[in-house]
Amino acid sequence: MGTIDIIVIIVYMLAMIGVGLYANTKIKTTEDFVLGGRRFGVISLVGTIMATMMGSGMVIGMTSNVYQHGIAGSIIWQYGGMAIGMFAIAMAAKKIRETGAMSFASVINKSFGKAPRIVAAVIVVLYAIAILAITVSGLRTVLITIFGDSLQISDITLTILATLIAIIYTSFGGFFAVVWTDVIQFIVIVIGIFIIGPILGVHLAGGVDNIVEAVAAKGGSMTEPVFTTGMLGLALSYFLSTPGDPVMPQRVLAGKNDGAVKKAFIISGFMSVIIIICLLFLGGSIAVILPGLENPDAAISTFVLSSFPPFVKGIVIAALLAAIMSTFDSFLVLGTTHCIYDIAMVINPNMEEKKSNLIQRIAVVVFGILTVIIALYVQSILGVLSMVFSILGAVTIPALVSALWFKDKVTPGGVISGMVAGCIVPGYLFMTKGYDVFLGDPVFSGVIASVAAIVLGSLVFRNKKKVENA
Repeated sequence: MGTIDIIVIIVYMLAMIGVGLYANTKIKTTEDFVLGGRRFGVISLVGTIMATMMGSGMVIGMTSNVYQHGIAGSIIWQYGGMAIGMFAIAMAAKKIRETGAMSFASVINKSFGKAPRIVAAVIVVLYAIAILAITVSGLRTVLITIFGDSLQISDITLTILATLIAIIYTSFGGFFAVVWTDVIQFIVIVIGIFIIGPILGVHLAGGVDNIVEAVAAKGGSMTEPVFTTGMLGLALSYFLSTPGDPVMPQRVLAGKNDGAVKKAFIISGFMSVIIIICLLFLGGSIAVILPGLENPDAAISTFVLSSFPPFVKGIVIAALLAAIMSTFDSFLVLGTTHCIYDIAMVINPNMEEKKSNLIQRIAVVVFGILTVIIALYVQSILGVLSMVFSILGAVTIPALVSALWFKDKVTPGGVISGMVAGCIVPGYLFMTKGYDVFLGDPVFSGVIASVAAIVLGSLVFRNKKKVENA
């Protein structure tokens, strides 16, 4: 990597800090820090929605999957499920916004009171910590692949520096900084990975016909998707985890009006489909240019380092880092919001807003440092943390549906029972059977258990008076 590429990356990182410092001037209230003052239109919402979803798994992992299998792999099922999930959020957006809440847990609070809110918040905080740790671990892997020993700096030091930048701009500007850094990061991702990458890749591969032949030689296909119950289960799990991810209701609540939010999620759904096409050309072309890679997960970074001209290489590497950092900053705000706003301020409702804003900024730093430590020094638990993807939909979807459409029939005890069952059942199945379960993912058994627990819990506690809203 040349000096010009390193300069591009450094300038990009400094620009992110600059956005955070600017955003700090816009933060006056808790609502400003948590939701950016509910002032975001279609463009900014699309940017933050897509950048948050474009983590290392959905860019680097999917390119690797296409490199090995083409369209016969999981790409259309994962991105397809995500797209349908986006459309589902668009349909539910008005209902979510009618609550006037500031977070997923506070949506639950509007219907069921303080106790379910705190339970939901604790689950979301643990989820955020897990995702942050997984994200930092993915960042470290990318940095090792890109830089190796070329900078004479250890991979751990590089990882700490990169995460520190995200921690700094997030602690300064809160959700306002997250949204606008996400917009910039998504633009960089689109230019570097979804436009330059496929165009250059197809050119260097010698055309589409060569790509089709190369993928077929690996046993995959660029023209024939594979349909199995496992693939169907994968699509359904992404459909559930998209609206069920607490970062999505947060973005619904942050929009300036119902129309902007609905349009943003519909556009994001269609963009997910376009990304399938871009990554098919990118991953397929790399199969021609760099056949036989020992580590397919390094396909995109190896391609960039070996084939891209100076300066452009720096832009695309910045895009790879952006794909990871945009997820990291979003979950920093998500975790700290639920920790301070939905737990601490519920326990101590007399906390002054100025004090809560300060504590929230401190919490961003603490959360960031904690997850870096987990990711870099307690790597043995990273495999276990991946089960949060199976737990998430089982916890959030039944609870959210209950809060929005069945609040007169479901009781606080019922929704708490459902969230607990949604944690325990898929967690147990993941630990004992992995993905060798119904439809290939414990989330489905978890959803069934959660719904059953909500119904039974509401029957058992049907005579209990609902807890008064906070």
